[in-house]
Amino acid sequence: MKHVSEKKKKELQYIKELLTQYDVIGIADLTNLPSPQLQKLKKKLENKLKIKITKKRLISLAIDEIKNKNLSGLKPYLNKSIPALVLSNEDPFKLYKLIKENKSTTTAKPGQISPKDLTIEPGPTNFPPGPVIGELGAIGLKTAVESGKIVIKQGKTVVKQNEIIKPEVAAILAKLGFEPIEISLNLLGFYYNNLVYDKSTLDIDEESYLQNIKLAYAQALKLAEHIQYISKDNIKQLLQKAYLQAKSLSLKENITVDETYKETKVEKIKEQPQEEIKEIKQEEKLEKEELEEKEEKKEVKKEDFVGYREETVKKAQEILTKLQDEKIKEQEKPKHKSMWD
Repeated sequence: MKHVSEKKKKELQYIKELLTQYDVIGIADLTNLPSPQLQKLKKKLENKLKIKITKKRLISLAIDEIKNKNLSGLKPYLNKSIPALVLSNEDPFKLYKLIKENKSTTTAKPGQISPKDLTIEPGPTNFPPGPVIGELGAIGLKTAVESGKIVIKQGKTVVKQNEIIKPEVAAILAKLGFEPIEISLNLLGFYYNNLVYDKSTLDIDEESYLQNIKLAYAQALKLAEHIQYISKDNIKQLLQKAYLQAKSLSLKENITVDETYKETKVEKIKEQPQEEIKEIKQEEKLEKEELEEKEEKKEVKKEDFVGYREETVKKAQEILTKLQDEKIKEQEKPKHKSMWD
């Protein structure tokens, strides 16, 4: 049996503790990240994440021995990288964005793939006349000497995007202070809540994502309108559509309609701040009570009758009294009995 040193045992135990302690566990590739940039990144983000560099074999063993988490989905990333553990309790998407925003730049190396078009613009340089003139000419730059300095007379794209950077071009770019290569921690994947998120999933273009959400909302709204599914987002449009259809039908069939619109108390309430709603409802209640009271006590005023006169009323009362007296006298007369009674 192969002997395992105490140092390795302690290191393995420490890694297992880290894997248990943090909710978000990632694997990063350090292949193209120089040590100075790594140390700078670690210091800058120390409050958000922890970066642990250790042997690939120990990370694999720790993943196998952890029982409360299924981290096996991270093991494939170990085979294609110089791995480092990235540990945090932040949301993995936010964490990826944070790391992506904290990039640094460096000079290009011969043989690297250019991430973009590299153009040298015309203008003065700090180089005195000398062998540099030949080096600039070798990559196709036209130069001159002015006031004791080399001046680039005409700009040129010396490397196009995705092309390999040649040694002579890399040397001139470095002398001119170009740092076209962006350096960041290359995150390969994250474990979070029993799921493993690949780099392609974490790398979200927020602008495109928002546009897709807006598009989905517009399409859903259009579908809801088409199938006449009512919601707070489309009720206004559906009512407007119904109104226009009803109006079109009324014109076609020569139906006269009243198009006057009166704002209801309910709509007024919706427009008011919450603290004023009780006051509006109280006003409605008082108005209702007042209306009911008027209905109960409603009397027709004399002045409402056309041709009203006091003497006419007096004469009508005299006639009514006379008729009543005659009726009473008629009732008081003795009835004649017939021969059959």
